[in-house]
Amino acid sequence: MDKETLMIIIVILIAIDVLKEGYLKGFVGAFLKNLVKYKKTALAGIVITIFTIVYLDLPVAKQFSNKYYDKTLQGIENGARTATPEEIVILQQKAEIEKISKEKYSKYERFLANQGDGDTAAGTVVILLLIGTLFKNKKLRKVSKEALMTIIAAGLLVNILKYLISRLRPDVNMLPYQFFSWASWIGGNESINPFKSASASLPSGHAIVSVAVAYSFYYGYKNKFIRLMAVTYAVVLSCSRVYGTRHWLSDVISAAFLGVLVAKTIYEINKNKK
Repeated sequence: MDKETLMIIIVILIAIDVLKEGYLKGFVGAFLKNLVKYKKTALAGIVITIFTIVYLDLPVAKQFSNKYYDKTLQGIENGARTATPEEIVILQQKAEIEKISKEKYSKYERFLANQGDGDTAAGTVVILLLIGTLFKNKKLRKVSKEALMTIIAAGLLVNILKYLISRLRPDVNMLPYQFFSWASWIGGNESINPFKSASASLPSGHAIVSVAVAYSFYYGYKNKFIRLMAVTYAVVLSCSRVYGTRHWLSDVISAAFLGVLVAKTIYEINKNKK
């Protein structure tokens, strides 16, 4: 058995134990109540997300992507876009320049992307939980348990939304309005599969997990330094998804609002636990 498999087993066993303690009990009802309770914030999140989709997604993605023209050509090939032969020649020339001028993923972006994975985040939280247990730090144990539950709740929520919305990622095709791609798949477009991550961009899974974990510690601690570190962690990991053109800016913004609400809900559920 390799170390990664062993770590996954340990995380699952601890998560089951925390679930038995009731740290996620009543989450769905409490989350829906908070949507109503914080309706102004929720509405602001929706408005900002829509504004970003319309005005910012494509300019920001073009700024960081070295495959904009390449993906535009692919869009022409699969019928999503139209262009004259002359325009195609110009796009081909620009695509060649892109490949030479900039590498898509840096080692730093890959590292950050790995830290935002649900399993890696859960492993990190479990380590903090074990440290809290070892040093009998009740606060760290409690907050770590809440953070672990946010990963589970955020993971379920984000995947439901991802496959319902089924938006194409910017590194798949630079078309910011490609939503409900499962409809194209049902219509016979075999280049799109709604059950693959390529067709699941909004909201960002990495962003919602990193924000939810960060805000578990933000709500759990009053210490300004810890809060600053938590927010910095969430911002850096979320922005790395835009930098690597794995997500549109709006994917990250919507995930941030959801992540905060998930963390707030779980914090309130477990507020009276010792």
